[in-house]
Amino acid sequence: MNRFHVKQRYTIAVVAALLFGSAASAAELKVMVTGSMASPLKEIAESFARAHGHTANVTAGITATVTATLQAGEKTDVVEVTSVGMDQLEKEKLIVPGSRMEIARALIGVAVREGAAAPDISNPDAVKRALLEARSITYVNPRFGGQVSVNLKAFLDRLGIADEVTKKTSYTTTGEEAVQKLAKGETDLVLAFVSEILPVRGAKWLGPLPANLQFPTNYSAAIGAGSANPEAARALLGAITNAEGRRVITNAGLEPIAH
Repeated sequence: MNRFHVKQRYTIAVVAALLFGSAASAAELKVMVTGSMASPLKEIAESFARAHGHTANVTAGITATVTATLQAGEKTDVVEVTSVGMDQLEKEKLIVPGSRMEIARALIGVAVREGAAAPDISNPDAVKRALLEARSITYVNPRFGGQVSVNLKAFLDRLGIADEVTKKTSYTTTGEEAVQKLAKGETDLVLAFVSEILPVRGAKWLGPLPANLQFPTNYSAAIGAGSANPEAARALLGAITNAEGRRVITNAGLEPIAH
């Protein structure tokens, strides 16, 4: 065998090793998130996966459904839920000990359809008037335990208009679905997390509810117990909490929690 053939075989072997090594290190990252965090975390996860030769499979639900899925035995690499929900996952040992990170805070916002008159929501009395004057209102069904509906019940009771609002409210399973319904002209006013309103074309964000009507919701992320890719999952958590991750979270209408 001459030197050319030896060199050629050696080159092919090196290339093959590099290719197979790269394929072996690539991972399919499973990420479970809540609707209010879905837009920024999907962007961060997919960007991180591309940069490291991985793929990202991001699924969204509400904290109750994400928690139930993990309790049923499904595995994930990274999970994000409300901080209260994460307390439960931690208690049940469904996340890797010590991996939990507080990542963001969400506020409830109000939206109308693009082009519609914008009611005043600058103070509690104005919000009360806007809700009473709206012909139809939409938000997440309280039966599903969505954080927005839990918070809304408290402030509607405080304003003394729970019964009046309930009579003209149509419910959805997620905040995104509620905002999409608004954009299609199927409801007049939507209450949802700001981060669920901003990505939807056709929805006009009026602003957050006044501070004394807000119930800020904190969100946490962690590595799922039994993660198939714990090192990549830990690196993804770092991408969520670094400066670029915080920028994406801020742009989505959320407040990053400093570390």
